[in-house]
Amino acid sequence: MSWCPYVLGLLGVFTLVTMWAVVVTEGGRKVKLQYYGFKLASAARDDSPITEVEPYIPFNINPAGMQPVLTTNYLLAVPTILASLLGSPFWEHVKEILNPESSIGAKPWVYYAIYAFFVFLFNIFDIANLPKEISDYLNKMGARIPNIKPGKATIEYLTKIQASTRFWGGVLLSFLATTSTILDHYLRRNNAGFAIGFTSVLIIVGSIIELRRSYQAYNVMPSLSKALRRAEISIPQILSVDEGPFCWKITPEGWFMDILEWPVLRQKRKESKC
Repeated sequence: MSWCPYVLGLLGVFTLVTMWAVVVTEGGRKVKLQYYGFKLASAARDDSPITEVEPYIPFNINPAGMQPVLTTNYLLAVPTILASLLGSPFWEHVKEILNPESSIGAKPWVYYAIYAFFVFLFNIFDIANLPKEISDYLNKMGARIPNIKPGKATIEYLTKIQASTRFWGGVLLSFLATTSTILDHYLRRNNAGFAIGFTSVLIIVGSIIELRRSYQAYNVMPSLSKALRRAEISIPQILSVDEGPFCWKITPEGWFMDILEWPVLRQKRKESKC
């Protein structure tokens, strides 16, 4: 039974990787909100199917899910593909540098360091100016962050929150992904034919969590539709892309849709807008 400790060790590592993947995917910070003269619709209506919650804006530490890991894997595979297609000595040299089995100079740690850097970089990279968009829509909805002035101060505050959450999310994700890659290479080098990859497990767990979020979001649509019909507002209006990200983003975490839209449903209804 000499294989028993080995199998138990693999199961233990698998459990830790899964738990860490859940933490990295689900972790975040909540920024509380206050409304100007409005109450949550769920608090105003006793028969509302939506549970009263404290209004907040969620900032995920890893908003892109496992996309940084996938993008990094594809990027680091480019030199190998180009070396095979072109046969260039330059790309052959780059291929050897990015090969964890034969990395030049610092050996495998060159590959692992580059891998961790790109995972971190892709996690904190943000094309859209999300803090400014959030600030603009909070003003439209009559909401503010407690003790923070609307406008420039809100944008600066949200920018710091976003930078902080994405930084620590990038650190955690890069550590987890790099550790999983090291384990994969170690097990495959010492066990011929070993096919289980912890990096693959990491990606699968992240995909399952994202699928669960989507399922829960669509599962609450009937209850949301009934509540909107009472306010004489249709789902297509609420899902209008023209009204910005807070008008169509429906997520199950904290009823983000309810939190950001319900306090102004009556006002929107009067204006005949989303």
